[in-house]
Amino acid sequence: MHFRKTALLLALLLAGPVLGLTQTTLFLDDDVAKIRMVHKKYEETWLSGDADGVRALFTDDSVLLPPHAAKPWIGQKGLNEFWFPPNAPPTKITKLVVTLENIGGDGQIAYAWGTHEVAWTTVQGGTTTSASHKGTFLNVLRKQPNGDWKISHHMWDDALPKP
Repeated sequence: MHFRKTALLLALLLAGPVLGLTQTTLFLDDDVAKIRMVHKKYEETWLSGDADGVRALFTDDSVLLPPHAAKPWIGQKGLNEFWFPPNAPPTKITKLVVTLENIGGDGQIAYAWGTHEVAWTTVQGGTTTSASHKGTFLNVLRKQPNGDWKISHHMWDDALPKP
């Protein structure tokens, strides 16, 4: 009986790489640094009001998955419709802190997750309103042919209000 268990374990260990059962670790320190830089640029471009800079951090076929959304927002068109609609009131991001908790991946696809805190003002009808929230996020990134990383999938949620 002991032999059967040992043989089964050995077979699974040997078959793991073929079946894709093993977990790969994140690539190079250079990749990790580049992924951290994507998130730093994400903060900087939002805070400077640089919509083109924000869009440049995402792949052309990116997917936004906002909290409580009825649908995903796909591609650069989806980014524009969700974040930068032409008739939206002027909005300014006044605070954005992205805290990375973990980065992993396999050299071509990576994930990064953590927490965020964002605040903004909106001007409508001469009245300025302020809002903010804290929450969590998950980004999936793809390595580009030039070695840079871009966000392909971005999802986030807002923290639940305390009772």
